[in-house]
Amino acid sequence: MGGTPKMLYRGFSKAELDREYAPSSMIGGDLTPYITSFAALSAQARVNLSVQENLAYGEKAEQVLDFFPSAVEDAPLHVFIHGGYWQALSQRESAMMAPALHENGQAFAALNYTLAPFARMGQMVTECRDALLWLASQSKSLGFDPANVTLSGHSAGAHLVSMVMATSSNELAQAGLRVRNVILISGIYDLEPISLTPVNDPLQLSKTEVHDLSPCLNLPLPGPRYRVTVAERDTSEFIRQSRDYAELLRKAGHAVSFDLQQGKNHFDIVLPSYSFLSHRTD
Repeated sequence: MGGTPKMLYRGFSKAELDREYAPSSMIGGDLTPYITSFAALSAQARVNLSVQENLAYGEKAEQVLDFFPSAVEDAPLHVFIHGGYWQALSQRESAMMAPALHENGQAFAALNYTLAPFARMGQMVTECRDALLWLASQSKSLGFDPANVTLSGHSAGAHLVSMVMATSSNELAQAGLRVRNVILISGIYDLEPISLTPVNDPLQLSKTEVHDLSPCLNLPLPGPRYRVTVAERDTSEFIRQSRDYAELLRKAGHAVSFDLQQGKNHFDIVLPSYSFLSHRTD
């Protein structure tokens, strides 16, 4: 039947909303070359650098991380949480930035977590927190400075980073882990539109989860420096969400910057030249 398409969220029709929350719509629909690059660069990092793989921070097979030590004693630590819309990828494809960080004297950890539909989103947040607490407990044996940590995440990983900081910053601090810098890369900070798109099929978000797990509704306490960055060739909604979240952080008293990565898309923003890694670690 004809008629005006139903408006679901911020004036978008169903088709428009689906497109806005499909990052691959900006690259012709095929993200395979980027995932292949993630895997190849990560594999090369494992060849060229020392790495401790599949370190268990929990009892489940998925609760593991890969740790790349620094050649520097008591080095700063950079922890990365991968994206994949909470339903794809792993730490195995997430070591692309390890060489650049190693050259800068930093240790690096790539976290894995249980994906949907085998975990609820709240469990993913808890697992990422548990991984950080485990790292704090192992800082001496792993050889990094737990008081000098940068936490970053891409896409769904940026969401998980935001929620860990919103829910567990005090617990991390009590464990001796000081997150000085938070880098959020092309993230999602409002889950309402996600709940209205096919992305939600494996997630099955409830209204309560949409509220309790949306970073824009659950801001962290001030403390770390935040950098909210997004690709120029992300969809307009990804850009808006990033800009709006940065503004919410600013109004809440955070030290925060926002920037648009010129010429980048949602996927190559985490490929060299790693311009998102420019936060100081001192």
